[in-house]
Amino acid sequence: MSYDGTVVTGEAVEIALPLAGIGSRGIAALIDAEITMAALIALLLLVVATGTTDDITSVLTEVLVVVVIVQLGYPVAMESLWRGRTLGKAAMGLRVVRDDGGPIRFRHALVRGLVGVVQ
Repeated sequence: MSYDGTVVTGEAVEIALPLAGIGSRGIAALIDAEITMAALIALLLLVVATGTTDDITSVLTEVLVVVVIVQLGYPVAMESLWRGRTLGKAAMGLRVVRDDGGPIRFRHALVRGLVGVVQ
């Protein structure tokens, strides 16, 4: 892909795709951050409310599992099911595409999600 937004597909067809600006990406990221934070708070309150043990190790394990599921699960699930969009990206009219202009699949979304968690 060149920097002017043109993409050459596998069939040698050139497609012009507008690149997202920093503002629209930032607003989409803020919307997604609010959604993940709300889900995280709700699930953590559920873990605390249904805690059946006083063992701090098991509670911390449950908290860690919830954090990983929300932080990795939300973007991977949304981008896989909505063809490259999360709720924030959909609100801003953005979409993640492969370098040939096609929609991303599960493995692409998983790699993006894992890199996002590591950052």
